[in-house]
Amino acid sequence: MSMEGTERSGPDADGVGLRGVGLRGVELGGVGLGGAGSDGADMDGVGLGGEGLDGPDMDLAERLRRWIEMPNIAVELDDARHGQVADRVARDWRADEATRAEWKENCRRWLDLAQQVAEPKTYPWPGASNVIYPLLTVAAVQFAARAYPGIVRDRDVVRGTVLGDDSGVPMPDPLRPGQVLAGPDGAPLWLVPPGAKRARATAIGRHMSWQLLDEMAEWEEQTDKLLLKLAIVGTMFRKTYFDPALQRNVSETVDPLMLCIDYHAKSFATAPRITEEIDLYPWEIEERIRAGLFLDHDYGGNHDAGEDSDAPVTFLEQHRRLDLDGDGYAEPYIVTIARDSGKLARIAAGFDMDGVMFDARDHRIRRIEAISYYTKFSFIPSPDSAIYDIGFGTLLHPLNAAVNTSLNQMFDAAHLANAGGGFVGSGMSLNTGSVRFQVGEYKVVNTPGATLRENLVPMQFPGPNPVLFQLLGFLVDAGREIASVKDILSGAMPGGNVSGMLGLAVIQQGLKVFSAIFKRIHRSLGAEFRKLYRLNRLYLPDEAGFREGSAFFRVTRADYEQAGGVEPVSDPEIVTDMQQLARANFLLAFKDDPWCDGHEIRRRAFEAAAIGLVDKVLRPSPAPDPTAMARAAELDLRARREAQEMEMRAGSEAAEQVSTLAEAALRLAQARKADRG
Repeated sequence: MSMEGTERSGPDADGVGLRGVGLRGVELGGVGLGGAGSDGADMDGVGLGGEGLDGPDMDLAERLRRWIEMPNIAVELDDARHGQVADRVARDWRADEATRAEWKENCRRWLDLAQQVAEPKTYPWPGASNVIYPLLTVAAVQFAARAYPGIVRDRDVVRGTVLGDDSGVPMPDPLRPGQVLAGPDGAPLWLVPPGAKRARATAIGRHMSWQLLDEMAEWEEQTDKLLLKLAIVGTMFRKTYFDPALQRNVSETVDPLMLCIDYHAKSFATAPRITEEIDLYPWEIEERIRAGLFLDHDYGGNHDAGEDSDAPVTFLEQHRRLDLDGDGYAEPYIVTIARDSGKLARIAAGFDMDGVMFDARDHRIRRIEAISYYTKFSFIPSPDSAIYDIGFGTLLHPLNAAVNTSLNQMFDAAHLANAGGGFVGSGMSLNTGSVRFQVGEYKVVNTPGATLRENLVPMQFPGPNPVLFQLLGFLVDAGREIASVKDILSGAMPGGNVSGMLGLAVIQQGLKVFSAIFKRIHRSLGAEFRKLYRLNRLYLPDEAGFREGSAFFRVTRADYEQAGGVEPVSDPEIVTDMQQLARANFLLAFKDDPWCDGHEIRRRAFEAAAIGLVDKVLRPSPAPDPTAMARAAELDLRARREAQEMEMRAGSEAAEQVSTLAEAALRLAQARKADRG
């Protein structure tokens, strides 16, 4: 089985997925490493157990190529090597998990807070008020509500880009070197017609948009979830690969809790290890064993599976470097083990031959670049340079907790004030225990009124503190300030004295924080789309067709091989509908300006108002009046003639001046000569 290699990891490459090394799908969906780390010293020299693999006559390139094509390199390792590799993977995973243990605990608290999960309270009494103010929830929902329509806008998600000149390549004349071959009408013939790159880029953008929205039906839904959770935890991941079982690309969202990276790694691209926890059901494991992708072991079950025989087994898929060939250089591999039993299931190459660089002098391996499969989505970079970034959970959790405490204290105080209570003197007896009243009911007692009044002393509960209420408002405003959840941004009308332009300026300023975050998402989307672009270049059929409505389009693999690239259609600057309408109104003031195209201005105004089928609403531009065109041409010709005459007249006058000066100089010279004679 051939590894389907893709993008390189590195500063100028965004990486693409590799099918045949991961755990998703029957054929094992590809995953990959966004960088590569160095392997520890105790694994150096761990060689393959197969006979002849380390012989002096083996060509390095052929050996690496063979490993790349192997579905499971572990079949050539002996049991001792299996144990060494599996122990190293498990040990390093636990070390990485320890570095992010505090972050994981905080992350779960943020998610519980966003989901309004209330824990039972026993203080100040069992069943006390336990209200959760939705500050974090509203911040995350509003961010996703603004970002999601900006990414998935109509049917356009991806836009093809043009690199280089698009003016075309003329056909040279074979009989006249340096000349261009012309057709019967005298027009040049083209090897590549002008605008060919733009047409190819348009076709690619349309095809990839169709792939994301129609062929990859899960992509849009997972993008929606990604944006919501990204706002809470601050970091999300996407894994992109080609699935031969589905015969299409896959780009799935990966929960950061399930993707373990050293918390203190320098960067995502240079992390020494990336480990993903993947659950597989027993029949999925058996399918992989029969396909030769897993070693034939009894991998057991998870410790917490209980009596459920169909419970999934958790595997660790670790992208790391190991020196399996014993040459002193650790190559990128993807190692899969069962998490609880620790048994080795698979070793696959995490590189392809395009990333293997040899030294021309001694033919030794100089460098091997790992294939990248993951795309990191960042909300706000962590100030402590941690690998996991921060979201509203980090920023709002302390404030939200303080708001919850203030609210619950006020509710508890109000409950005490409303419920009442107090002391009953021992000298008064009602011949009963607790007295319960119906609404409007009076009880008959055998005690004089004065005695009753003197023996009942109610407790004084002042109720909610006004200062605490003011503090609550301050905390809520501070949280909304951090999250940029303003009333005017939430759809509430501003004050009556606020002008429209001032309101738009306030909106634009309030969206500055979102614009910076959205630019990071825009950058990550570009990296994800470049992965998909390369997958299409590698695995798309020679010609593929797709349908949008009643229209049918075709795209070829050659289009992807020749085109420049792709980028998201989404604008990195979030623009609200109100801002678009304000800009359209600004343009409408120039619809009758002779220096502006009134028809295009009206079109943009309709589009800003989200009016569909604009071509049916807006009539085509009227044809120009032939008489007016002739008159304009005549005036233009007359103006040119007058300009030429003025230029000729000015030239004639200048020549006369030069002639006069020359004649005067000649006469002066003659006069001086006569005086000397």
